[in-house]
Amino acid sequence: MWTQQKPKTPGWYWMLSPGKEVNLPTIVQIVFDGETGRWLALIPASHYPKTSGKELDLQQVDAVWAGPLEVPSVLDKPTVEMVSLGAEEQSK
Repeated sequence: MWTQQKPKTPGWYWMLSPGKEVNLPTIVQIVFDGETGRWLALIPASHYPKTSGKELDLQQVDAVWAGPLEVPSVLDKPTVEMVSLGAEEQSK
């Protein structure tokens, strides 16, 4: 469920910024920066829309939020086997 309340718990969230050109939800990580005493929204780089990673002061972000999201567990039995690439494949 979407809310206008800014996250107060570290974790991963969906962020939707109304009024932006591309109105797509973005996954962000919310962290507390102990050095500055500020909550930050870390936006990873993406291919579409093409953006570089960003670090935003959470209090300055005008958005709606959904989360925190549950991170999938890697401790359970995996549904896909992990594959190790050979040295020539890793260099590509």
